[in-house]
Amino acid sequence: MTKSLVYMCYFVLYTFFILWFGKSGFNKTRSTRDFYIANGSLGLFTSISTFGGTWFSAASMLGLTGSIYAFGYSAILYSVIGWFFGAFLIVLLANKFKEYSIVTMPEFFKIRYGSTFLQAAGGLVIVIGYVFYIVIQIKGFGIIMTKLLDIPYSLAIFLVYLFILYTTFGGLYSVARTDIINFLLIVFGSLLSGFIIWSKLDGLQQMHLQAAVIDTEVIKNSGFYTIKGGLLDPFAKGLQPPILLISSFFGWGLGLAANPQYAIRISSARDKKTALNMVGITILILILVYFSNLIIGLGSRILVPTAVGINSIDEIFPYIIDTIFSTHYGGLILISIIAAAISSANSQLLILASGFCNDIYKNLFNPSINDEKFLNLNRFFVGLGGTTSLLLALNPPASLLIFGAKIWGVFAAVFLIALYGGVFWSKATKAGALAAFIGGLVTSLPFYIAKVGYKAITPITTDYVVNPALPGVIASLILFILVSLLTQNRGGRMQL
Repeated sequence: MTKSLVYMCYFVLYTFFILWFGKSGFNKTRSTRDFYIANGSLGLFTSISTFGGTWFSAASMLGLTGSIYAFGYSAILYSVIGWFFGAFLIVLLANKFKEYSIVTMPEFFKIRYGSTFLQAAGGLVIVIGYVFYIVIQIKGFGIIMTKLLDIPYSLAIFLVYLFILYTTFGGLYSVARTDIINFLLIVFGSLLSGFIIWSKLDGLQQMHLQAAVIDTEVIKNSGFYTIKGGLLDPFAKGLQPPILLISSFFGWGLGLAANPQYAIRISSARDKKTALNMVGITILILILVYFSNLIIGLGSRILVPTAVGINSIDEIFPYIIDTIFSTHYGGLILISIIAAAISSANSQLLILASGFCNDIYKNLFNPSINDEKFLNLNRFFVGLGGTTSLLLALNPPASLLIFGAKIWGVFAAVFLIALYGGVFWSKATKAGALAAFIGGLVTSLPFYIAKVGYKAITPITTDYVVNPALPGVIASLILFILVSLLTQNRGGRMQL
């Protein structure tokens, strides 16, 4: 069988399983709670699958492995360390957050602070943020499908559009069921990739000794060379300076802790114990997966010191698969990357729809809308949001990892302090939460517009900037504490 035919067989088989597992959600979804959080009924295995599938996206599978290939350990500091710190905060959140009977994260702001405005503003941030973040998943899928089926990028991203619409229309029941398949593929594909690369090396010590002397061009004709010793240096020998890594922690790490897609998984778990175990066990699994990513990135750079015939870091892993792996293994691993993109995109599209339909429309304009009309409205907005992301993906960002950090930086700046402060500080007031939300947003926006910070010297990534979450979170924290203290005796605090 030819390579293209083998890849096609893998894709057809994957499509069959997604269609089969996804259809159950249409029959089980009867209410808003069903659609958004599966009525808070997900057991441990399903919760782990949907939490892990949502976490491990195209930014991890493509962006991270490609960045490790180019920058080495610095890429781990840029992203993974922050992600795991954010997960630790989610564990703390899960112990308290499950007590709130909510279907969206901004709904917490209405219950805790008594603010319909804050809920609606949170919904608007979610809509805008996720429209752009879903572009990452669509681009990742497009990269793989062009490699898998040798079709144009524009046709490839239309296929993922159909996938995510189908699985999202059934609500979280459909998303969670398909995430079981997707997360199993992600874990198996990552571990298999790492094992294959590892088998071609001479052990961990030799891998590091060989990585230390790499000084080749990252991508042929890019003009970007790795500095000798840079793959093992925490700052990539100056290519990723401390300010970049520190500010990325605020974006990726604190952004994950405040990200609605993880907070709402706590609500979908069956009980508090399930929610806590969900986060803890998923982290243990992901430690193995990210270790495999490290082996893939560094090991691939040793085996193939310069990638040829590609245009960006995000294309490096598919290039390695096509260059090093056998056809059968390569097809399976490529499908696992597709699984990573879809398992994140459908969850994010579901939350995007909730941001408009529940947090804006129902909250402000039509609180008595019946469930049937409300579910139809959500499905319409799923289609609208997915279409908008599809159109934006026709001109995608240059780097998935950097683009993702910027978007999550918004969530950190506007949600983090009001969310965690509201859960853990009884003296937090409505005025303090509003000040934190608005102050974080207003402070961070100029950093997006002005692109403050260190400008990259490489043409294969976008400009490096100080992540706007850094000033945004600091301003949000200061305003939250000061305004809450000033207003706590003036009716600014809602009793829980």
